[in-house]
Amino acid sequence: MKKLKQHKEKIIGFIITLIFIALICWNLDFKQLIATFKIFDYKVLLIFVPMYIAGLYLRGVRWKYLLCDSEKLTVKEAFFAFTTGNTLNSYLPARAGDFWRAFHIGKKLEESKMKILGSIILERIIDGVSVLLILAFAVLTYFKHPWVLKITYLASALFIGSLVMFFLIFKFNKTAWFFNKLAAIPALSKFEPAFIKISDVINRFMEGFQALNKPKCLFMAFATSCLAWGIECIITYILILGFGQHYGFSIAFFIISFIALSTIIPSSSVFVGPYQYAYILALGIYHIEKSYALGIAFIHQITIMLTITVISMIYFLFTNTKIQDIKEEIEEEMESPSDSKEGIEADNAGNA
Repeated sequence: MKKLKQHKEKIIGFIITLIFIALICWNLDFKQLIATFKIFDYKVLLIFVPMYIAGLYLRGVRWKYLLCDSEKLTVKEAFFAFTTGNTLNSYLPARAGDFWRAFHIGKKLEESKMKILGSIILERIIDGVSVLLILAFAVLTYFKHPWVLKITYLASALFIGSLVMFFLIFKFNKTAWFFNKLAAIPALSKFEPAFIKISDVINRFMEGFQALNKPKCLFMAFATSCLAWGIECIITYILILGFGQHYGFSIAFFIISFIALSTIIPSSSVFVGPYQYAYILALGIYHIEKSYALGIAFIHQITIMLTITVISMIYFLFTNTKIQDIKEEIEEEMESPSDSKEGIEADNAGNA
């Protein structure tokens, strides 16, 4: 039973993957799928891969802006850490790559690892808003079917709502006040050390949202995010052309929006299932058959996975990074609250 609880997320991801695979394989023309690989112009990848790497580099630049251009973090380091984190996210469950990036870079820069994790969460929200804008533009200019509109509304509520929520929490941070009030309740007073620890962790986490208080940092982060996603749309369109398909550029908007949103869905390694089905839905808008869409999805995903995996292997090779240290780093961070009770009392004095 204990082992079952430990692997619950893996089991859920595996079940969801099986459901999507069943949907994908239903009435699938395997002969046409194989034929799709044969007609692809693989020379297109000579353009696709360098442009994709350029997009990853821009995401490294964005991360520097989210950390308000911290001098400790170089763009090169941000690029490699971001790419490696995404690689781990693809192969491991529970967004392990995001946690690795936070603890690895936090330790390297001698910064609070919870602060770095907070900046990564903000990064994901900005990603979501950028994708939302792409989807909204595609809907307004080409396709207004009710089911696509529902996806757009849901994405709007998720990402814009998250951004507003974290902005309000960051702007009016009452964490210390709240836990101090809890500790003042006689029945809960024995939990005061735990409240101090939790409050400290939350405050350090919210430090990662400092860009929300600095318009220039937030604007530049959002601008580089939109630029990076713009590159994703361009190379996706180039990939479609490599299959001899000539559609309007809006086809790339739908593909990028759908596959980006599909990564939110729990699944097994490398997002097998949701990713491919998202591709099928996006190309289905243009009446492209399932087997053809699936072939394009495979080429797209395999190329990306190979690219980020190679970059990550290079990074691990030259930095002598050990994945097994991640657990120890997490435990060390969670067991070392800064300034403890004094920090809470100081905050309360300021709020009084």
